[in-house]
Amino acid sequence: MALSSTKELVLSRTKPIPTLITCTFILTLLLSTPALCASAPTKATSEFEFLKVAPSEFVGTVQDVVGILQEVMSILSQFGGSGFGDSRLSNAVSDCIDMLDLSSDALTWSASAAQNPKGKHNSTGNVNSDVRTWLSSALANPETCMDGFEGTSGIESQLVSTGLSQMMSMLAELLTQVDPNLDSFTQKEQKGRFPSWVKRDDRKLLQANGVNVDVVVATDGSGNFTKVMDAVHAAPDYSMKRYVIYVKRGVYIENVEIKKKKWNLMMVGDGMNATIITGNRSFIDGWTTFRSATFGTQLASRGQIFMFHWGTVTLPILIITTIL
Repeated sequence: MALSSTKELVLSRTKPIPTLITCTFILTLLLSTPALCASAPTKATSEFEFLKVAPSEFVGTVQDVVGILQEVMSILSQFGGSGFGDSRLSNAVSDCIDMLDLSSDALTWSASAAQNPKGKHNSTGNVNSDVRTWLSSALANPETCMDGFEGTSGIESQLVSTGLSQMMSMLAELLTQVDPNLDSFTQKEQKGRFPSWVKRDDRKLLQANGVNVDVVVATDGSGNFTKVMDAVHAAPDYSMKRYVIYVKRGVYIENVEIKKKKWNLMMVGDGMNATIITGNRSFIDGWTTFRSATFGTQLASRGQIFMFHWGTVTLPILIITTIL
């Protein structure tokens, strides 16, 4: 019995308990490599450094905004269509639905970036700048939506004004939760250089003397299309590569609208004084400011001039609308 007890005692002394092993290892690691723990980035300081609040709090607020947005869209959808007898009111409702749909996309991307900064969410690679841009766009759309109801006599704007105001207030608060751009443009970039977010392939396209084009637009019929909008409609949806439309010398009297599903479009003209796209929509004709844009688009453009022509009365107009 004595021998057995002695053996057990020796074994217990030569086999440290797990807690002692763990503490000894951690202490040794801290003493031998003090810089390791101090320099190792954490999720809070690296991936999510563009947020001033916890990602869960940010995403929660975004989801609250999306909930209000969906309620407003549900109300507006009841008044959709062209049966109003008031084209301006019909246009205002249509604009509002389109803009809120764009805001919904921007909010989805923002939430995705907050949850997974290194993921693919339609970003340029600068998550901080992207989220601020998306939120700014989402904030501008409700205000533009309300502006569209100016001059109308329906109750639609009254029904959605409270929800839109709540959205704008919450979006403004969300913007304060994102740090200012940590990777802002340098003076060197501002002087003739492309911003860091412009991809290499796009830089080549914008700088090249010759560009391989997919379709040609020409007023004289020598191209694939005679109207710019026909070429836009023919472009593939959700294209993962640049689709290049060459618009030949000439004056194109049309309003060009590029929907959000037309990804990666690029238009190339023959020069700023040679390729001219001009529209003539205005508020006085029943168009909202949003729809009066000669160009409503997300695209890269080079060598063209966009013009607007109006008569003797000058009223609110918009030359270009930039959509996400």
